[in-house]
Amino acid sequence: MSVMSTLRAIPTLWGGVLPAVVIVADQISKWAAAKAFDLPMNICATNPDIHLEGLRIEVSPIADLSLYCNQGISWGLLQGDSALKRWALLGFAIVMVAVLYNLLASAQDRLTKFFLGLLIGGAIGNAIDRALFGAVTDFIDASDVRFNYVFNVADSAITVGIIGLFAMMARDSLRERRAAKAGAAK
Repeated sequence: MSVMSTLRAIPTLWGGVLPAVVIVADQISKWAAAKAFDLPMNICATNPDIHLEGLRIEVSPIADLSLYCNQGISWGLLQGDSALKRWALLGFAIVMVAVLYNLLASAQDRLTKFFLGLLIGGAIGNAIDRALFGAVTDFIDASDVRFNYVFNVADSAITVGIIGLFAMMARDSLRERRAAKAGAAK
């Protein structure tokens, strides 16, 4: 499939509107989190070691507001402040978005398109932070329920997208096995 035919095949709702909603929600929530601590949006560029004990606001028994500049990837992996790592992770995100758009162009059902749209929006939302500030701004702290990672809206969209795609694959595999079993029984 050529680039132009791939672009024409990308559905506007799932490839444009949904990712844009995720990106806007992600960026506004990161801005609001920084403002809640009376800090600038670019705090991760000016002070990437911002995760200090005093930066926590109790919100509920489940989640609190904390501010953390994540220079690595999910689950605290690949931490460090190397410029090479920053740009390599940004490049990886760009390649993954291109791959996801290619998958979206050939996706057949709405649920798969929805989950791919979430992944695209989340990847772009975090890539914006990495490009502008050198780190991803995380602020949702669920350590009150023993989830010891701080995350953001983009991370949530990525997680839901991945879980959804795995669930779809499991569903499709189950359908194929049932169909094969029914075909063998005839």
